[in-house]
Amino acid sequence: MPRALTDEEIVRLRQLAQDLRTSTPDIAPGQFDGRGIVVCAGGASVFTNAYVLVHLLRNTLGCRLPIEVWHLGAGEMSASMAALLEELDVSVIDAEPIIAAHGAGIRDGWQLKPFAMLWSRFAEVLLLDADQVPVRDPAECFEWLEYHATGTVFWPDIVRLRASNPIWAALGLPPRTTISMESGQVLVDKRRCLRALAATVRLNEAADVLYQVIYGDKDTFLLGWELVASSFAMVPHLPFGDERVLTQRDFAGHPMFQHRTGGKWLYGGEQLRTENFAHMDACLAALAVLGSRWSGRVFHLPDRSGAARQVEAEVIAGGPLRLEIGQDEQLEVVLRPFGEIGDGRALDRQNWWCEEDGDGIVLNLARPEGVTYRFTRMGAGYWTGQRLRPPVVPAHLTTISEPAAQRAAQPGLVDELVRAARLGRPDADEDRLREALILLARVEPGTIARLHQLAAEGPPETRPVLKRILDVVAKSNAGPSPSVNRDSRILRTGYAPATGDGD
Repeated sequence: MPRALTDEEIVRLRQLAQDLRTSTPDIAPGQFDGRGIVVCAGGASVFTNAYVLVHLLRNTLGCRLPIEVWHLGAGEMSASMAALLEELDVSVIDAEPIIAAHGAGIRDGWQLKPFAMLWSRFAEVLLLDADQVPVRDPAECFEWLEYHATGTVFWPDIVRLRASNPIWAALGLPPRTTISMESGQVLVDKRRCLRALAATVRLNEAADVLYQVIYGDKDTFLLGWELVASSFAMVPHLPFGDERVLTQRDFAGHPMFQHRTGGKWLYGGEQLRTENFAHMDACLAALAVLGSRWSGRVFHLPDRSGAARQVEAEVIAGGPLRLEIGQDEQLEVVLRPFGEIGDGRALDRQNWWCEEDGDGIVLNLARPEGVTYRFTRMGAGYWTGQRLRPPVVPAHLTTISEPAAQRAAQPGLVDELVRAARLGRPDADEDRLREALILLARVEPGTIARLHQLAAEGPPETRPVLKRILDVVAKSNAGPSPSVNRDSRILRTGYAPATGDGD
């Protein structure tokens, strides 16, 4: 059960509700134009999910709607993360200066969702949580008759908001047991529902009280619309699935959105698989691209001189480098823009940059705790230095000619092993192929990328086998999987399980 509200809190919420019923938003509908998607995605974990979502929208579903990704300050989004999104034709919005300009009490990602909708440049907004996987191009939602009739579409959750919840009386609304909202997707025409959306933002500014009796932002939308008597359409079908993936439907009952509430995409490690999940291979391919281009953390380059920045540009343009560590270890390293490392990244080589010191320009490889390798340039394409962590040994960087990315996209040893395994024939040797590719992936950076390509584009009779093998190889070469935090607070609030197909 939700905790009881204090007398002071009840007075505060009643005054807020009265203000919302009579106030006019300090924003004009003429400030908006067009249709678009808004996603709130701050921090490394949420960004991972947002990248998969945007990659799927653009490259699999062919969605051409403009997209805004909002975050709260530099602590949640680095230049390299923003650049990855911008390559997919996404506008990255830092909400902090907008919040400050309006004096809004927005402090976390839940509160940010309606605020981002309100202040996005779009007149018609589809809000999507970062952990969404649409089944179809969501642009069709803007054409639904129910949306045109009301200006708003909500989707139901798998629980009900109880009549006994104290939020009803605190806001001066008639108590009732009703279907709860699931705010992983919300569709709003701001020109018609501006007061309701502005009221929802104000309710979320009172999160310190409201979130004690309702679960995060989700039912603030329902309450905001109720307070100003704004109309809305609720999809009449409950989502199907389980607590890990809620599959939301359209008005005809067909799957539309797969909301991975308890099975978020992980940067490295094993991904949750569920039966009949659409676009799994496309999502895994997006994760593979992300893993090859981003360290998985919010990294900001330190201040450097213009000369150091110029050398960084020359190193990037020079292509892959051979890293020699001590007498026995050699590997290929790709140093990417914004301090990211592609091929050759490891726990002690997460990011890089150049800087000036008494010896001229030095090149650093680092992990979050500090610099782990330090090199001095000895000539064009040659750096010498040492690994700083124990055991401390000499290390060298030398420019090599052919980029790993080019080799990974071309036929090679992976293809020869696949041919030798005779896939698609009765005498196929799947087990030995799987073991060989696990070993190859540990020394050849392009192995997994080539497997993805063959599993998607190879002969039809070999694709199912290669997909199985790819899954095992990727898991074998990934780091340990972080545990999924399944927040059970919803079970302790004023909600009850929903039953049946609709409200």
